[in-house]
Amino acid sequence: MLFIALSTAGLLLAFSAFAAFGLPWLVMGNRAFEEFPERRDQQMMAGVLGTAAVALACLPLLNAALISAGPQLQVFAETVLGVPERFWS
Repeated sequence: MLFIALSTAGLLLAFSAFAAFGLPWLVMGNRAFEEFPERRDQQMMAGVLGTAAVALACLPLLNAALISAGPQLQVFAETVLGVPERFWS
């Protein structure tokens, strides 16, 4: 089920990035992004899409920590976050 959700989210993210940046580039060419440094709306869209892409890439790692019980969370913290074993004892 997580694979289907991640696949759908990735597809929608790719479509939104294409609609926001790819389609104007196809229609107007390089002129579409000549004013990118001055336009805050395009910068905000790029930032939100980038943040969503990073969050989507990190979701499988964080999913294990969010739904885990105590002992499994300890294993997650020791392996992924690099928390030493003496911290838990």
